[in-house]
Amino acid sequence: MKRKRTVSFGEAAFNTINTVIMVVIMILMLYPFWYCIILSFNDSVDFLKGPLYLWPRKFSADNYKFVLQSASIWIAIRNSVLRTVIGTVLHCIFTGAAAYGLSKPDLLYRKFYTTFFVITMYFGGGMIPSYLLIRSLGLLDNFLVYVIPTMWSFYNAILFMSYYESIPASLEESARIDGANTVTIYFRIIFPASLPIFATIALYCIVGQWNSWFDTVIYTKSEQLVTLQSMMAKILQIAENQKKMIEQMAKGGMVGADVPNVSPETVRVATMVITTFPIVVVYPFFQKYFVKGIMLGAVKG
Repeated sequence: MKRKRTVSFGEAAFNTINTVIMVVIMILMLYPFWYCIILSFNDSVDFLKGPLYLWPRKFSADNYKFVLQSASIWIAIRNSVLRTVIGTVLHCIFTGAAAYGLSKPDLLYRKFYTTFFVITMYFGGGMIPSYLLIRSLGLLDNFLVYVIPTMWSFYNAILFMSYYESIPASLEESARIDGANTVTIYFRIIFPASLPIFATIALYCIVGQWNSWFDTVIYTKSEQLVTLQSMMAKILQIAENQKKMIEQMAKGGMVGADVPNVSPETVRVATMVITTFPIVVVYPFFQKYFVKGIMLGAVKG
């Protein structure tokens, strides 16, 4: 029979202290999210009576009703989902394929391409030249403005290149002996072997596309192209204006006004919960690939 290993007092104390520290850190990291959730479901007037701690003191869904009552919010959700999915897929395909070519030492003018792209990482044309370029391409007030400018990132290409270099060259050599061309090798061999780095880059793109709002403000005017993040900014502004209106009503002695029972503070956390929830749901599915892809690329690089 296998003998059971005896744990020393020092080892047991070390494990206990580590467990306590990790639990404390976990609580410190999770509690702010939990606080936002309970605040978003708490009555706005009741919130003014004092801080909350573990659960809503007076449950209310008025904050979410206020945020979701506009028909434009569903258009914004649709646009954000579409730009996130389409933009992520196109970015991974385009940047991944381009990085595969740049990873080959025998590529003609490889050093020139690499130097050129490195310069673009540190120096940009600025907002006005970018706007003029987008306008000349006919992308103003066009859904493609959300996906075409984001199809390439040299930083992500470097991660791809580092990962590709970790794949044994014998795999490609064997495929070429069997008559496979470059496209077949990439999609049949390189791509399946590079799923961890593709998942890593996809997670970067998902977060970036979902949280993007500035391009909506600069490049679009149509209400049909509004995205969730920009819509949330408008809703917060409406909540701020409504607070001022209620204060003016109170000063004027107007009572019983039919206005939603919300405040800018509770609406702000409600919008944060709505915009953060999809990323929180998606991340666990990418986590195992994310850690493997980013660590292997970093060590190889």
